[in-house]
Amino acid sequence: MQAPHDVHWNLVKRILHYLHGTIHHGIRISTQPSTELKVYFNANWVGCPDTRRSTSCYCVFLGNSLVSWSSKR
Repeated sequence: MQAPHDVHWNLVKRILHYLHGTIHHGIRISTQPSTELKVYFNANWVGCPDTRRSTSCYCVFLGNSLVSWSSKR
């Protein structure tokens, strides 16, 4: 913040460019009587026979709308 360098300005420009390109994107949450929060999680330990790495993933739903997800190896 006190002494930004060229690397910092380039990152700011990259973030602004990304935000400009995704300005019309968003999460659609429809009106529905159910506001039930559901979370699904899956872990597969040593699931890949080649790398012997595990995979885990999760999904979070509010009603029928997906609000968050992740999948990592």
